[in-house]
Amino acid sequence: MTTYKGINGFAVQSVATDPSPLNEGQVWYNNATYAFKLAAVTTAGTFASGGNLNTGRALLAGFGTQTAAVAAGGYADLDNDTTATELYNGTAWTNNPTGLNTGRREMSGVGTQTAGLVFGGFIDAPAPVTGQQVITESWNGSTWSPVNSMNTARNGLGGFGIQTAAVAIGGLDVGELPPFQFTELWNGTSWTTNPTGLNTGRRSMGTSGTQTAGLAFGGDTFPPPSTVTTTSATESWNGSAWTSVNSMNTARFSLAGAGTQTSALAIGGAPSSPTVTGATELWNGTSWTTNPNSLATARTGLNGQTSGTQALGIVFGGFTPPVSAATEEFTGPGAPVTKTITTS
Repeated sequence: MTTYKGINGFAVQSVATDPSPLNEGQVWYNNATYAFKLAAVTTAGTFASGGNLNTGRALLAGFGTQTAAVAAGGYADLDNDTTATELYNGTAWTNNPTGLNTGRREMSGVGTQTAGLVFGGFIDAPAPVTGQQVITESWNGSTWSPVNSMNTARNGLGGFGIQTAAVAIGGLDVGELPPFQFTELWNGTSWTTNPTGLNTGRRSMGTSGTQTAGLAFGGDTFPPPSTVTTTSATESWNGSAWTSVNSMNTARFSLAGAGTQTSALAIGGAPSSPTVTGATELWNGTSWTTNPNSLATARTGLNGQTSGTQALGIVFGGFTPPVSAATEEFTGPGAPVTKTITTS
């Protein structure tokens, strides 16, 4: 009789916990649940609930990966800009003993769980110094250190890259007048204003990528006297200039972005104020496709990773209303997932 070992040259592995990471086609026996399992590929991206933030908040900064993320700042209520910093291990969030030096909201963050950067933002009353900020802070995995400030104070800006090579784009400046096209480059020591900015000036957009290959999508163009005008515009960055590319299917602002320049995620946000959405779109380097599955908790002002892979995303926090502590992890499409083998 033909056996699995005879075909593959080895027996099915017996384990107490499912293996990670998974390889497509991998088969094993889970002796704790008494089930044969295999790694299959998703046909559509799916969301699963992760551990809740300890401090529910919106308009926070976030960076890292699905199994090693950082959440910093934001507001727990309209009059409370927090310094809180939390670390995610793929299962739960832990409060870091020290938080940001300056509590604020609507800033941007880039990097990894052990080497990050946050910049810009907004401080609300009753703090002594309020309004748009130029503040930049560097993260070493346990503490924040102030470093050289941005050239233009702004909030609602986008960002992508790493701790030593980042890009800051758009946002609302002190004058609160469009266009919000600013682009600044961080070299690990200081910020330099780029000669050309975004083609579509905006705030509160989604972003992904690196300092030499980035993507910006969605946002709010805020033309007076309107308070919110959403856009679906998408632009690609080559390290020195922006090029307009195909637009998103759903125009929105205050959304989360993840991935790379050619493989990105756009998650949640607000198509209009105060409407929120859980809609998720996938970018393949040419166009956006609406994912069949949306966030379980629709929200705006959420955040997540700005780099990493499209197949393994994470988003956390936001405003539903009220503020949310929810974390959701995105898998796929095309990523291996665990399936239980049955006889049906």
